[in-house]
Amino acid sequence: MIAAWCAAFATVGGALSVYVGTPHQALVRHGAGSRPYRMTGSLLLLIALVLLLTMQGPATAVFTWATGAMLVWSIVPAIVRWWRFHHEAAR
Repeated sequence: MIAAWCAAFATVGGALSVYVGTPHQALVRHGAGSRPYRMTGSLLLLIALVLLLTMQGPATAVFTWATGAMLVWSIVPAIVRWWRFHHEAAR
């Protein structure tokens, strides 16, 4: 059960880190280099995949891993843009 939670947190954290490392993201201000974020995110996604492979079959693990990453990459940009628009409109 702990491995499942660790895999979930590693997937979400890795996907967020990769997202922050992209040049057109809106989550954090640009200032620091994006390479450390991408490297950390890739490492976390790899750890998550390995953890999922220890608990599930290969096809299920890859599907779960890819679906979790795509969910983060789909939801977070929309929420961030809505949040920024909401706060800019309130000014």
